[in-house]
Amino acid sequence: MNAAGLVDQPLTVRGARAVVRRRVGQGVPLVLVPGCGRDHHDFDRLLDALEGADVIVPALPGRAGVPGAPPADAAEAARYVLDVLDACRVTRAVVGGHSYGGAIAIEAALAEPDRVAGLALLSTGARLRVAPAMIEAVAASGDQVALADWRACDRFDRLGDVARLRGPAAVVVGSDDPLTPVRYARFLSERLASAQLSIIDGAGHEAPSTHPVEVAAALRGLLESVAAQRRRGTSC
Repeated sequence: MNAAGLVDQPLTVRGARAVVRRRVGQGVPLVLVPGCGRDHHDFDRLLDALEGADVIVPALPGRAGVPGAPPADAAEAARYVLDVLDACRVTRAVVGGHSYGGAIAIEAALAEPDRVAGLALLSTGARLRVAPAMIEAVAASGDQVALADWRACDRFDRLGDVARLRGPAAVVVGSDDPLTPVRYARFLSERLASAQLSIIDGAGHEAPSTHPVEVAAALRGLLESVAAQRRRGTSC
């Protein structure tokens, strides 16, 4: 166990081995999904800054010893994340992610809105097109997990659907993000019913790792909003 109280917790999901980065804490659980090619340790710096929160970070199939091929698209990945929550006996959570992980969170909210108490969308967008040169470079690297993720990312497009989502959301972006720029975040924040936009000055695409304190502050605001709704007895 490290200083943040995070542990690797083995699970069984769909009859196979799975693993999450887990800390049992206070409030509604926060589920964070890593971006392309990343695993369940990707948010450790951010979660250090989010001390005390109840958190779950799943490793998707194809990495961290989890068997199976990487999900073919964000919707398939979202279904797996929801199955992980079943294995953790979590019925309702704030769901979010970084970049491709944010796309997966959006798909989870669209698939099962009653299970998603809020959205934490970090350096992401409602559509994530990937330059062909990027996909070619990843293919040349031989990393088949990352390649599958980047291709799934390129297929993601929910521009016409995010306005259907209700409930609180934190939309976080670095001011200098070249991959998911500020205009992506503004699009999300303008269409989500209850979104708070945070633009982190000087941060790039890896804001959750490079500016964890600032990102954690935005997530604390989201968790507090969800907790307030729970106290009032209203649904998200």
